[in-house]
Amino acid sequence: MVKNEEDFLEDALRSAVGFCDELIVVDTGSTDRTIEIAQDMGATVSHFPWINDFSAARNETLRQANGQWVAILDADERFVGQQPDAIRQYLTPGPSYPFEALMLNVTNTRLDGSPISSFYSVRVFPRDQRLGYTGRVHNQFGALIEDAPKIAATRYADLGIIHLGYDPELYKSRQKAARSLPLIEATVREDPSNHQQRFYMGREYLTLGRIDEAIAALQLAFDGIVKTGNGPLVGAATHLIQALLSSDAPAVDAVKIGQQAVQLQAKHPDLWFDVGRALIRAGANEAAIDAILRALSCLSEHGLGDQIRLQHRRWEAHELLGQLYWDQARYPDAYEHFKRALPDKPEATDGWPIMLNSLCALAIELGDKDQIPSLLDKLLKHPKAPLAMFFFQLNRVRQSEGSDAARRFLQSGLAKCNRMATDPEYLKVAKELGLL
Repeated sequence: MVKNEEDFLEDALRSAVGFCDELIVVDTGSTDRTIEIAQDMGATVSHFPWINDFSAARNETLRQANGQWVAILDADERFVGQQPDAIRQYLTPGPSYPFEALMLNVTNTRLDGSPISSFYSVRVFPRDQRLGYTGRVHNQFGALIEDAPKIAATRYADLGIIHLGYDPELYKSRQKAARSLPLIEATVREDPSNHQQRFYMGREYLTLGRIDEAIAALQLAFDGIVKTGNGPLVGAATHLIQALLSSDAPAVDAVKIGQQAVQLQAKHPDLWFDVGRALIRAGANEAAIDAILRALSCLSEHGLGDQIRLQHRRWEAHELLGQLYWDQARYPDAYEHFKRALPDKPEATDGWPIMLNSLCALAIELGDKDQIPSLLDKLLKHPKAPLAMFFFQLNRVRQSEGSDAARRFLQSGLAKCNRMATDPEYLKVAKELGLL
């Protein structure tokens, strides 16, 4: 189902062409080239009036399909896998037919390719009028008849989906929160006990920066989920912690929410990680180290397809541990965790200048001669990283190997970092070495 998806639709359809017998596109009112692109890709296009109900539009795509099985994809998603058509051998009726489905691993990914989170979602199932979607927003797949058996859903790991829609800048520019929020609010007004949708409401408030409203909604959702045992406990707790840490509320409030949640889900990495973040804000750094180490330890008990945010953000945990150990002067520990953060930390994230400077300082101090050159290269190539550690190492080279080696070291650094030419320390040392 689509509306104004000219930027994404072609790649989505192209990812399905090789193993799908037909491509079905239901348009809900596009004013751009979406329909033309769909037709050019060989899709069958039909039209469905938008009635503020995502499930109604999604179910229309099922009515338009002709195959025995359907695979569901959004325009900002792409199928990925070595042999996508291999899934066809599993499309045979099982003992629960038609109440059965295959779940594919969906990875939320930034436009630069770095992963945000992943989870398994039902995306392949028999085309049967008894199956479909409910809920006007954040629709849920399941049986559409009463007293139906539970869907027998099986994970299929050899075909996955990349979802680009949660890239922060893309999410903002496409105004997804503004589109979804009124529908979520209407659902909550109709059913105040729907803690799942109240969580979604609080999450959208948080995305929009409406922090007080986010806290109020997420607190109600969290309390309701704790009381009834129904709903996304981890999601409500972690988003509530994030909202509290974004407000003027005392950090201890966020800590209390986290501690209450881990009493109920003691092995969830995301909970322990956010407890650690809250403890840092509260000034309890030793306890924060224990919580973050617990989060990393819990990761080993979860599969890659489980909905664990930290699964794709280990680097953040290691970076925080590096900073915490640095503050405690536990430099070997700090160095090890900074090194673990380095390969996976996305280029677009904050904190690079501090981490690169710390890594270079620790490599020099701890005598890791094999790592010093590559770390200094990374430092020099970053446009905002401080250059003090480069000049510190230059002085060590000058003292141990002489002026000729120092000149070569300085010239090599300048070739990698043009901004060095205006640095006062460079001008001073270059004159001393006879390069100016």
